[in-house]
Amino acid sequence: MKKILNDEVVRGIFSSSQKECDVLIALFAMVIPNWDEVEYILEGKPHMGPEGWHAIYDLFCRFNEEHPGESIFPGGLWLSMGFIKDGSLDAWQVDCSGIKFAFKNGRAKTSI
Repeated sequence: MKKILNDEVVRGIFSSSQKECDVLIALFAMVIPNWDEVEYILEGKPHMGPEGWHAIYDLFCRFNEEHPGESIFPGGLWLSMGFIKDGSLDAWQVDCSGIKFAFKNGRAKTSI
């Protein structure tokens, strides 16, 4: 499933959050339907177009500068736990089709 993120909404998440993990979770919730039913991700990460990926990386770096002590390496959470940059996608396009989930009700699902 592919989705286009709204860059203004993404920027709003950064300005309204106090912790970088809250930002990352909000980004996952934007692209994964029924995120509130997901227990954890078994395998895979969302893929995102390069322009959007880099914009979010820059936002994480700025966020880390404005929230000292949150991360030793600016943008580190995005690099380690965030989306995968994918040149085959448009700027703010995200593809979650390759992710496997475990849901809170005990069932597993290959894709959304």
